[in-house]
Amino acid sequence: MAMRLQLTAGLEVLESWAETASQAERNVVYEALFAVGDGSAFLVYDIFGDPSDPGNFLIMVKPGLVLKVMVQRADSAFEIRYVGVVEDGADSAAAPQETSSSE
Repeated sequence: MAMRLQLTAGLEVLESWAETASQAERNVVYEALFAVGDGSAFLVYDIFGDPSDPGNFLIMVKPGLVLKVMVQRADSAFEIRYVGVVEDGADSAAAPQETSSSE
């Protein structure tokens, strides 16, 4: 049974990224966000947990494009932490840099 989650924070991160993203990129990220919300993301996307920060997940939306979310199961909520490209190297793929505009 899938858990439904409500987006509670991080819209400013999404809006900042969307300003320079193509329509096709925005569409696939919005689709992934809906999948997180309805609980189907784990069935559709490659998702990696962040061992250094429990509750954070990287969703491979498409090659080179990731969405990082934090899931708060107790509140049935999630927030957007990062949207953008995966940098070269395994370390940055595991933990993309959060944009300064999210502060």
